Amino acid sequence: MNNVQAIVLAAGKSTRFKTGTSKLLHKICGQEMILYGTRLLEALNIPTTAVVGFQKDVLIHTLNNNLKIPISIVEQTEQLGTGHAVACTQRLWNKDLILIMNGDMPLITSDIIETLYNKHIINDAVMSFVTSHHTEPSGYGRVVQNNSHISIVEARDYTGSINEAPYINAGIYLFNRAFLETYIQEIDQNNSKQEFYLTDLAKLASDAGQNVTTTVVPYDFIRGINTFKELWEVEHIKRSELIQHWMQNGVRFMMPLTTHIDLSVTIEPGTIIGAGAYITGTTSIGAHCSLGAHAVITNSILGDYVTTEPHCIIDDSKIQSHGHIGSHTHISKYSIVEEHMHVESFQKVTQRIISKNSSEEKISSQKHRQSLTSGAS
Repeated sequence: MNNVQAIVLAAGKSTRFKTGTSKLLHKICGQEMILYGTRLLEALNIPTTAVVGFQKDVLIHTLNNNLKIPISIVEQTEQLGTGHAVACTQRLWNKDLILIMNGDMPLITSDIIETLYNKHIINDAVMSFVTSHHTEPSGYGRVVQNNSHISIVEARDYTGSINEAPYINAGIYLFNRAFLETYIQEIDQNNSKQEFYLTDLAKLASDAGQNVTTTVVPYDFIRGINTFKELWEVEHIKRSELIQHWMQNGVRFMMPLTTHIDLSVTIEPGTIIGAGAYITGTTSIGAHCSLGAHAVITNSILGDYVTTEPHCIIDDSKIQSHGHIGSHTHISKYSIVEEHMHVESFQKVTQRIISKNSSEEKISSQKHRQSLTSGAS
């Protein structure tokens, strides 16, 4: 796909989140939403432009600090719709095909992009887009097709029966650049929001007798996110994917539905994860470990054959092979528990090395035990 460049739409104000923060900065399994699509495009070697607006500085910082390949940035200074956002990038168009996708699609896969591309080429289309069968009321635009004529009607403007238009527009498009250059200026604002809708290009192409194709995919792969409920639904799917991946690689989860795990976590075979575990950040867990129920482990390294009893908290620390951590113990701030060392229950270990060779590194347990059981810090 060396004849493709991509545009990611990331300028919206995310008003339905009601947080004053761009939804694209919210994390899903430890990774900002905006990075799912942009990292996928990076893996496909597709040069990408992000259209930003609301909270542009934070979005740009997130992209620049997490992508290996520099991404072009264009600002949409006024929120005038998706068509206007795409038009803002026109000076950067230099490939034959322009791939456009919404920034809030963390479940999209490379197979979907490749299938869209192949169908576009085979059918000699000027516009192709992804659709999904979805007959529940939603905020997605409806695909309205009459013989060879096709159009996309935004949800707020659609007045027909859902059953008459059971397919929704996913928000992933592939255009011939020549078509886009000609027709992007013909989009008008005759809609309920007085915005320039990119989706109007489907009707313009059909009216002109141009070929428009669609690629149908399961709804779960193209879920967008406009509310915290939708974010929760997507994160549940993504977390389930991660847990299934580690199961297939020899990791047992005692109660998978109660486990939270981040995208950046790694786990070696033979390890058992107890109920209610919360494993985040850059945590790396070795082989044949046993994590007790309700373990909370963040940005830490556990060697092979490490055992943690229930309700352990380990932050930014290292537990070397065969280490044993008692229940209700908190190990934090770059502490190290060396090989075969045992830390008793109800301890708080901060910036310490637990080893056999230094009396200064032993834990003064009683004071810490009293402070933890009484709820003091």
